[in-house]
Amino acid sequence: MNDLFFSLLSGWIIFYFAVFLPGPNTFFVASVGMGGNRHQIWGAAIGTAVGSFTWCLLATTGISILVSQLMGWGYSLLKGLASVYMLYLAYQIGKQYFNSQNELIKSTSEKNFFNSMRKAIIVAYTNPKAFAFWSALATIKFNENLTFHVALIFSIGSFFISAMNYSIIGHFFGMKKFSNYFNRSKNIVNLVFAGLFIFVAVEIWVWG
Repeated sequence: MNDLFFSLLSGWIIFYFAVFLPGPNTFFVASVGMGGNRHQIWGAAIGTAVGSFTWCLLATTGISILVSQLMGWGYSLLKGLASVYMLYLAYQIGKQYFNSQNELIKSTSEKNFFNSMRKAIIVAYTNPKAFAFWSALATIKFNENLTFHVALIFSIGSFFISAMNYSIIGHFFGMKKFSNYFNRSKNIVNLVFAGLFIFVAVEIWVWG
């Protein structure tokens, strides 16, 4: 019992720090945060947490491995969708550098909490890095597939960690001074972020 508890705890700790690593989920929540609306930020954070919960539960019960074996093309489809979406975000954010108007990123100007959450769930579900991360973590931390109720406990804990950390990321990018600076026309930061989106898109397909 103690071994299982420490495995769960160490798994949560690893995930806590992994959330802050660059990836589709992180960039999407940061982009939503640029709008500065806390309801949309929380929507994006909770939507991403739903994705984390789902991938975690699938991985720790062994279903993710079964899916990958039975649907080998599914992983390639996930990579393709995630790469295309990252390139779309790169286009949306990069074009602001050449726009004379000071405007927020259109692709992340969400209407409300639920719209933001829905898009975040789509990003999380089409994120092959999340699939790979949870599958690897489940293999490393647990010698065998967990029983459903233990896997559920681990997944619920991961949900709250994900929601908390992604909301921190979103609110940081929602800080007025940072947001105002980012949304200036001809801002070099726009090009930097566009480049990061493109890098992630390529990384997902080549090394994902």
